[in-house]
Amino acid sequence: MSIRLIATDLDGTLFGPDHRPAPRTAAAVNAAREAGIIVAAATGRSHFGGAAMATCTGATFDWFIGSNGGHRLNMHTGVLEERLVFDADPVHDLRSRVLSQFEDAGFGWELEDRLVFDENFLKLSRFTMDGKARTAQVGDHTSLDGIGKIFVIHPEIASTDLIAHVADHAHPEHNVASSGTDFVEITPPGADKGASLARLCAEIGIAAHEVIAFGDNNNDLTMLEWAGRSVAMANAVDQAKDVADELTSTNAEFGVAQVIESLLAA
Repeated sequence: MSIRLIATDLDGTLFGPDHRPAPRTAAAVNAAREAGIIVAAATGRSHFGGAAMATCTGATFDWFIGSNGGHRLNMHTGVLEERLVFDADPVHDLRSRVLSQFEDAGFGWELEDRLVFDENFLKLSRFTMDGKARTAQVGDHTSLDGIGKIFVIHPEIASTDLIAHVADHAHPEHNVASSGTDFVEITPPGADKGASLARLCAEIGIAAHEVIAFGDNNNDLTMLEWAGRSVAMANAVDQAKDVADELTSTNAEFGVAQVIESLLAA
């Protein structure tokens, strides 16, 4: 199989435990690009902040697929080529329906250039996975427009269990997933990693069998299912391991770099 594009999740996959690409991993990514292979990050992170994290140790990428497939940033031009958003009514209705069953739930919303949260969310998740304090509180969520992702958290229900509860209240075409955080993420129709990657590849003339994808969590499942060759990390959730064609070492052991290095040496 000739690989023309590498698609990789970031946290828990390409990133090490410090949420940065290790020097070995950055070198492998850059070597792949120098060999003519396109490299796309595909992550739950938003392009604002997330793209800088991906490149902070010198790794270079062609595209940044963010928000679990909700938007796509061209890393060469800096242009946000695609951004999927919710219609206003489903966003507000979803919050009301979830709160009718789980009154202690907290909510957050991704806008085009920032994240905002209600009071409950900030009480339950005060810091990001990078250790930064969340401060952007919003009072009237009904005034928000252009929402690309919704966050839901509960004080007693783990995110893996909360997925099913939230899905019961979401539209059937909405995507409900978790990226290993303490909250659930909901994105609009078509905003999943597999669908977003497929759209990109269709635009640039690359077939699924020419793609290798790396992931570790349930928000990676559609991408692992779509790619012609899929690799789950040793630290991945069981669902990702079951879907993937093969396993590699953990993110702390440079599992992505190991596969890329073998790919380039073949």
